[in-house]
Amino acid sequence: MKIGIMTFWWSDDNYGQLLQCYALQKYLRDNGHEPYLIRYKWYSDVIKNPLPVRILKLLNPFFVYKFLKNKRNKSLIKEEVANNSRHFDDFRNRYIAQSEKLFLSLKQLQENPPSADVYVVGSDQVWNFFDNPVRRFRNVMHAYFLDFGLPGTKRVSYAASWGVKNISTEYVKEFSPLLKRFDYVSVREENGVDLCRQCGVNSVKWEPDPTLLLSADIYRELYKENPVNKPQGKYLVLYAVNNDSKFDIQAVYDFAKSKKLEVVYITGNGTIDKYPKFFATIPEWLYLIDNAEYVITNSFHCCVFSILFHKQFAALALNGKNAGMNSRLDSLFKRCQIEPRLIYTKDFSVMDKPYIPNFDFNVKTYFT
Repeated sequence: MKIGIMTFWWSDDNYGQLLQCYALQKYLRDNGHEPYLIRYKWYSDVIKNPLPVRILKLLNPFFVYKFLKNKRNKSLIKEEVANNSRHFDDFRNRYIAQSEKLFLSLKQLQENPPSADVYVVGSDQVWNFFDNPVRRFRNVMHAYFLDFGLPGTKRVSYAASWGVKNISTEYVKEFSPLLKRFDYVSVREENGVDLCRQCGVNSVKWEPDPTLLLSADIYRELYKENPVNKPQGKYLVLYAVNNDSKFDIQAVYDFAKSKKLEVVYITGNGTIDKYPKFFATIPEWLYLIDNAEYVITNSFHCCVFSILFHKQFAALALNGKNAGMNSRLDSLFKRCQIEPRLIYTKDFSVMDKPYIPNFDFNVKTYFT
């Protein structure tokens, strides 16, 4: 089957985003299908606030401060990317089949739908709209609920993540008719099953993130066939994406020092602190995790690869508006049949606790 995939793909610093995209395509190809990424970029598809609302925001010092801060951060990120490329475009172009056309709106998807026997949405947090109002994000929501294409084209979600524990009544009303058009629905988090049922769809599967459909050796091939900068001595990997984890970075360095380890610190673009960063390519990121003594992270996918490579690792629990995303880790630990490995304070004792992951690389999905 020809399969068009709607997922996240454009990042230049989110390793999990690209690797989940790669993994789903490889899994589908290995099962005899012809998958490709539908390049939909949603930023310009958000409906602007009415003019009076925008004027009021301009008069609000908080929103002015937030706007200027975001503008400054974007400038810093642009400079950082220019000076420290992680070569994500090289990885995309080499390993991910993509649509020739870049779709910038739901309207473009509807007027000139990408050719496919099946549309797939997932994995990643494709159904997490971070409590944005429906009136502004309606186009984006409908795109990621596959509201385009011919009526006869099958619509499937594979391990789609809501990334939250609850959704509003407004969301349920908007999503229900869209989700009921799907031929098959699966979600990445166990609580996502209940969220789908709130939308009136009861036949829902809980399936693993696509990165868990491939063995560790397949990922090792990625760093074996690409140049990799390797640390000289033993080290701990600290990978922190731009989520709200109220952790003390210095405590991680102190823990590493107690183990006589260097710290390889990898962040998302635009993270500003006093610690030196390692701007790894995707193959380097995989190598660094696979060969680390310890891994500490607030990233779901970094936890996935720590488990695949059977590393001693711990996850930093998220706080504030991102706390709902901890459900991703709850499901991951349960699926892999291991005790939660979370750090809430400066207690790193979980790092040395042994564990034996247990999961099935031959799990049956809609496509097998």
